[in-house]
Amino acid sequence: MSSSVRASVSTAKLSGPVIAARENENRFRPPSAISNVISRPRLHRKLSAAHHARAVSLLCAPAGAGKTLLLADWARKQAPAAVSWLTLAERENNAQVLCTSLAEALATHVDPVACGAPTQFWHSRFMKAIEASGKSITLILDDVHALHDPMSISTLDQVLADAPPNLTIVLAARYEPPLTWHRLALDGRLTRFEAHDLAFDSDEISVLLGEYDIELDQRQLALIESFTKGWGAVVRLAATYLAGRGDTADAVDEFTHTPRPVADFLVDEVLAALPTHLTSFMLKTSVAEAFSVDLAEAITDEDAVTEIDTLIQFNLPLTRTDSTDHTTWFSYHPLLREHLRAEFRRVDQNERIRAHHEAATWFEAHQHELEALELEASIGDPKRIIAFLDRCGLGLVLDGYGSDLTRILESVPTLVSESPRTRMLLAASALHSGDVTTARTYLNFLETASSGLDRDPLFCALKLQALYAGAGFDTAVAGHAERQRSTHSDIEAFAHLQTATGYFLDRDFERASTEYTEAAALGVLRGRSSLVLRALTGIGFSAAMNGDIEAMIAHITHALTYAGEHNLMGTAEYELATSVAALGTYLCSSPDLPYRIPTIENCRQADVLGVSMPAFGWHSVITFGLCRLDTSDDRRSTAADIRDAMIKAIELGTFPIATSALLPTVVSVCLSVGELDWASRLIHDATQQFGATTEAHLALSSLRLAGGKLTEAQAELTAAVESPEHPLLAHGIYTSVLQSVIHSANHQPRKAFRSLHDALRAAEHGNLLRPFLDYGRALRGILDDFTGHFGDQELFAEHVRSHLQPHELAIAPILTPGEYTVLRELASGDTTESIAETLFLSVNTIKTHLRGIYRKLDVSNRRDALKAARRGGLI
Repeated sequence: MSSSVRASVSTAKLSGPVIAARENENRFRPPSAISNVISRPRLHRKLSAAHHARAVSLLCAPAGAGKTLLLADWARKQAPAAVSWLTLAERENNAQVLCTSLAEALATHVDPVACGAPTQFWHSRFMKAIEASGKSITLILDDVHALHDPMSISTLDQVLADAPPNLTIVLAARYEPPLTWHRLALDGRLTRFEAHDLAFDSDEISVLLGEYDIELDQRQLALIESFTKGWGAVVRLAATYLAGRGDTADAVDEFTHTPRPVADFLVDEVLAALPTHLTSFMLKTSVAEAFSVDLAEAITDEDAVTEIDTLIQFNLPLTRTDSTDHTTWFSYHPLLREHLRAEFRRVDQNERIRAHHEAATWFEAHQHELEALELEASIGDPKRIIAFLDRCGLGLVLDGYGSDLTRILESVPTLVSESPRTRMLLAASALHSGDVTTARTYLNFLETASSGLDRDPLFCALKLQALYAGAGFDTAVAGHAERQRSTHSDIEAFAHLQTATGYFLDRDFERASTEYTEAAALGVLRGRSSLVLRALTGIGFSAAMNGDIEAMIAHITHALTYAGEHNLMGTAEYELATSVAALGTYLCSSPDLPYRIPTIENCRQADVLGVSMPAFGWHSVITFGLCRLDTSDDRRSTAADIRDAMIKAIELGTFPIATSALLPTVVSVCLSVGELDWASRLIHDATQQFGATTEAHLALSSLRLAGGKLTEAQAELTAAVESPEHPLLAHGIYTSVLQSVIHSANHQPRKAFRSLHDALRAAEHGNLLRPFLDYGRALRGILDDFTGHFGDQELFAEHVRSHLQPHELAIAPILTPGEYTVLRELASGDTTESIAETLFLSVNTIKTHLRGIYRKLDVSNRRDALKAARRGGLI
């Protein structure tokens, strides 16, 4: 052997004990190589706040969460001077060795206490020695998860339980050791730091990346934060992965797919210590983004509760969430799941496919159809995907997942993407998002490329919907009635919904209501709550358009209750329902309706093919505006918003019946703020777009009346009455009210009374006040003059009258208290003698008050006095 070789061997023999000694020495002090530690003052403050007599702090988080470096940094900067450190290892799984290590760790501050058997005697002496030192000592124990020996764990448990007042203990572990934590918590001595507490926030991630001269924009930083979940080691791995890369954007996207350095870290530090059965469980459950106990058992055929409990005991990065149906869901850290999925694909492709199919079947059975489609698409079996789309594809669109469906279908095999069913679903998704052009492209292509679709129920329904969504509506419901009936409840519900819309647009509200009812019933079968809500809203709106406002209120109340029970608040369907409710509130002019109208000052905007429009339609903007009109601080500004929305609705031309129905009401709003020119433009534009409808004649009659052109107003009103179209909403009542006002202006009081009586008779059933409020000044005089002559409608007439502003008297009379009392008694119709007897006054006194009343009101008899008093609001 050469001298150099002998020298090397000799050095090796010497270096072993030296290295071991150095390693043992390092166990009693924090890591020294922490020059690039990210300062974390928020955690330092929490550690310091938990530092009091006999306090115990537990930092429990996975490997690489930053526990050791955090405690080392805190010990140097924030902790009290007397700090002792001990990193536990396998050797401490001997109670006597553990005692010796604890004594050695505290040797700088405490007199040494030799450890011998039995250890409980040492424990008592050791605690007394710590207390006798008189120093406030902080003992930091790192890697406590290394303990598994029962005697060692019991020894440490005693140390925690019997710590003297001058000892504070901080423990760090990858997973929670089996100590009596509950006793410490009950005593108020325990402070916990878990993985989410130690997670790096966006500011700390930015600082760490800055050390590597990496600057990310907000989207890239959010992506890193989302995928790392603030896991310290993974964040630093991300920094090293991105450092020096010129293509930062590409590098960030690549990192989200678990690059090799991250995979090595996960294998070495997270998965290596796990038993085989637990790794197998994780591989199988990684096929789903999140899993419940039931789902995990369906995928693995194992006792999922036990396996999940074991995962939690190992403190693996597992997020737990509770859904609204009280199901607990678990999900792996995104990068860990990505690694598990890649590993599953590598080690057992057949088992992976089986696990995907089991998970997809479970999700579909539990009505999580989007998750089921994601799993089916990831395997890519065309037959299974097409079969799934036949069963659930339309339901996904109806539930509002059309954009997700379109995204998933972009990556399916060609055999799937070219199938007629897929193209129909893409058309349905496009229609749901308002992209009529794209939908028609799909449907026209299908009509050309595929035969036998003319009676296919879904295809026929989609053709109808595409027709309704365009500006030029042509009734095609009769042809649709010849379609084939489907045995699939989703398709049949959708077909009934489109048929109902056709009848609605054709003003056949009775048949529309029947079709909406059938759609709702079928929607309930598969739990299509969005479709059900839309159908229930359709029933209410059909009742409203048919003039039955009371039925509309009942139906829309039911619809909104259903929405609340099925968590549909904030959806487009819910906003549509509330817009109908807002219309009911306006027509009844009552704040006491049995539903709450949300305050929407500015409707959210959506971009449909480059056109900016409210997400829930211009008609909703109008009805929400009407609902807040009477309480608005700036009525003129609110009226302008309503007017502008009506102009947009007319220009767009969709659902013309709704636009026409709102026209007279919006014109009345414009007239109420003196905007005659705008009212004229609205009528002109609507007539150009929809023709001379009943509603256009009624609106024009109001405009002519406001301009003092009584003959022209009467001509337009006659044209509205003689129209063969059924009047919409409360327009029949508006017609009678308008006729009454015209008769009154022509000095025909008896005719004015009869028309007003007709209006009251029609409005009383639904408690409709709005038609009277819109012509309040003109109607107040008629109501005053004919008080007591309305028969069964007298109470409602008085109710209307109480909501109308009285005319101002030329000279406000100042009546004495006695005259006011007598004036009120006059309304009862009693004789002078009866009034005197009622008021305990003489007849002459009553006559004196009457003369004062007549003189001040400038009248000569009792009847005229009552009329003048009512007009002036005195009674």
